[in-house]
Amino acid sequence: MQFSKHSVFTRRQSDIAYGKAVAEKVASFRPDVVISANMPLDAQKILQRAARKQNAKFVFWVQDVYSFAVRFVLDRKLSPLVGMAVASYYRRMEKKLLCNSDVVVCIAPDFKKIVTAWGVRPERAFMIENWAPLNEVRHTNKDNAWAREHNLQNRFCFMYSGTLGMKHRPELLLALARELETTDDAQLVVIASDAGADWLQKNAKHIRKNTLTLLPYQPYERLSDVLGASDVLIAMLDSEAGAFSVPSKILTYLCAGRPLLLAAPCENHAVAVIKQADAGTVVSPDCSADFVNAAMNLMENATQRNIYAANARTYAERMFNITSIADQFIEVFSQL
Repeated sequence: MQFSKHSVFTRRQSDIAYGKAVAEKVASFRPDVVISANMPLDAQKILQRAARKQNAKFVFWVQDVYSFAVRFVLDRKLSPLVGMAVASYYRRMEKKLLCNSDVVVCIAPDFKKIVTAWGVRPERAFMIENWAPLNEVRHTNKDNAWAREHNLQNRFCFMYSGTLGMKHRPELLLALARELETTDDAQLVVIASDAGADWLQKNAKHIRKNTLTLLPYQPYERLSDVLGASDVLIAMLDSEAGAFSVPSKILTYLCAGRPLLLAAPCENHAVAVIKQADAGTVVSPDCSADFVNAAMNLMENATQRNIYAANARTYAERMFNITSIADQFIEVFSQL
């Protein structure tokens, strides 16, 4: 199935087709419980209806507040009035789907506050934080096979890895790359796709190649070595996106045992995680100078980087125990 993610006018058709395809799988599988996450609301509506036809319980796993994201995107692509109208339509749909779910699982406390304010009964709203697979994302040495393939084993490396949309503020990476051009001591590696990656590639044509390296997604089985080649891992989120999104890449970063540089609004749950773990530096995404200064400070302070790195992996090992997480979901299912 072709998926038109970035076209405002064809995205909905693709979402509906996706929902119908998943609904057919539900009809053939006849599950007792359907757990749905990261599903566009038009598709979610079809899936929830299919679950009801099979008398299956429906768990809405809230990874993002979708209608908030719609408003964020459409305000930048269309007029604010059109964005407001479309977002209002999807907010009503999202509220209805949440209230019609048997259980709602939220990944952040603020998301739970939103869904209960929208009418989900508190006893049906649970909070289970996301995690990353400890056994699949391991702490590795910087001098590894992937690092050597890209001549990074002896260079200081800032790295961004994962989806790079416009909500992720790619202009901050461009500002850092320009700063790194003034020194031969460091390199910025961006492994990404999506609109923000396209923007960065277009606007960074004049940055020296050995200062900024843009790569496509790497094979998953090499992820540990990829992240291990870094000295500092970067995550970013627009101030206006803080209410509806939590950058889950930070959880994978924590497993890798590297210091983090996070540019995000202070109310975002990712900020609380980094501060609780004491695993990195947090700055506002609204000032590129602060972002660049924080990066340079980390580059110059090896002792602080080592502390953050050790704390990152320790936090991951404490919080991402899959047995404990499974127990939380079993408790959720017991409510069904």
